[in-house]
Amino acid sequence: MSDTNITAIIGDIANKKSCGGNETANTGKLGCLQLFGTPEHFIGVKKGYKIPATQDITLAWITGKVQDGTFTPIVGASAFEDMSAEDAYSTNSSGEKRINLKGLPEYKLMFEEGHEFYRQLARIETYKSMDFIILDDEGNWMLAQNSDGSYSGFRAGHVTPELTKRKVKGGDAESKSLVVQFLDRKQFDTNYAIIQADNIPFVPEEIPLVNGVNLAFINVPAAGVALDISTVLSADNSTTIEGLTTLTDWYVTVDGVDNPVTAVTSSASGVYQLTVSTLSIGDVVVVDLATATTSVVDSSGVLYRSTSITDTVA
Repeated sequence: MSDTNITAIIGDIANKKSCGGNETANTGKLGCLQLFGTPEHFIGVKKGYKIPATQDITLAWITGKVQDGTFTPIVGASAFEDMSAEDAYSTNSSGEKRINLKGLPEYKLMFEEGHEFYRQLARIETYKSMDFIILDDEGNWMLAQNSDGSYSGFRAGHVTPELTKRKVKGGDAESKSLVVQFLDRKQFDTNYAIIQADNIPFVPEEIPLVNGVNLAFINVPAAGVALDISTVLSADNSTTIEGLTTLTDWYVTVDGVDNPVTAVTSSASGVYQLTVSTLSIGDVVVVDLATATTSVVDSSGVLYRSTSITDTVA
């Protein structure tokens, strides 16, 4: 991490070497103890995204960041394991030790959820392309603190969803774990900040998560007729979705050209009729639960994302 407070005049820094850490530290214990509990939640952050020091941490703000893909909340772990590596030392012939490798933090969160959650968790396998904010079991946040005064997630290396562990009769429940190794030891030692839960106007369980939706044409699209679309949650492929009657919840193209929805009605649970401009035989219609700017829609505080469906007007 760069430090904008350091000057780098070559005549002042040539042949100059720091002899190690500071010889002094403020080790007094006055004031309230600031502690961090057991990690229980991750917020995946788009790599390099910085939160300004002036940002108001509200549920509306975090919802917007989930919608635009900046944040990926992974909430509600049932167990935590600290897999951080130990520091490594070398010993010379006189028995004197010196550190030669500082261990890197590595955290595992285990989840006991359904298989749609496990399938989605398996998609978050990556390397050096995400940062992570860590939330504990009391709702406190831990973030990296940058030299420019902004905040960010901790820089991650490997992000690995482990193989789903099957239920053992009379033993542990079925589970899937996510392991994250962090690459910047200094962020964890000194360059971090803790936000106490008392200062955040919502709890981690209120952070909106994106729910997958399966769409289907009930009837083959026809000229002069509204599009009949059914909606169910991907998690069970049966729970219908109510309340998607806002025009901007739907995104329709015809032969690759935007065709704005002019009316939405619901005739049955999870079934919607979308009125668009006149269709002609042979037109290729694509329907998505999305807006023109984001693939995630917010319906009464619940977030949804679908896979687009395609059919040809008969």
